[in-house]
Amino acid sequence: MKNQTKMTLVIALLGILGIGSLARAVTTTQVKSPVAVISSQHKSYQVAEAAEGDGDGETDDDSQEKQESANLQSLAKISPQQAQQAAEKNLGSQATKVVLENEDGNLVYSVIIGEKDVKVDAGNGKILYTDTPHNEINEKNRPQSSIRVSEDAGGDGDGEMNDDG
Repeated sequence: MKNQTKMTLVIALLGILGIGSLARAVTTTQVKSPVAVISSQHKSYQVAEAAEGDGDGETDDDSQEKQESANLQSLAKISPQQAQQAAEKNLGSQATKVVLENEDGNLVYSVIIGEKDVKVDAGNGKILYTDTPHNEINEKNRPQSSIRVSEDAGGDGDGEMNDDG
């Protein structure tokens, strides 16, 4: 009877370990899709991404971008939702990401729709310009936003923080 009890316990233990391993394998191999998460009116949209980073080789810039966005949000006159609606109406497509940025001293929402990066004025909601991978507008020819900020406020002016070493 002792052998039978031991065998039952071993089988139960192996079953538990097998289920635990299977659950862990399933959760670590799930594909994380870039779907915007809508938050309150005074915070920017954030995109769910893998823990190892956003593909740019930097692993801690997401938290820094969130902090920069929170600092700039107090200056914005429109919400991320309003910026998203303006960009989607302009292009007729669904946005996947909305981020408030200091773009060369201009306070803008960067709304990603497909491969296009729509820059929306954070002061009045007007579309300033749209960048595509094949057709980026020269910085000197870009329209300025109605809200100007110091280029070093919250970063180096390119919408990213501590990315230059």
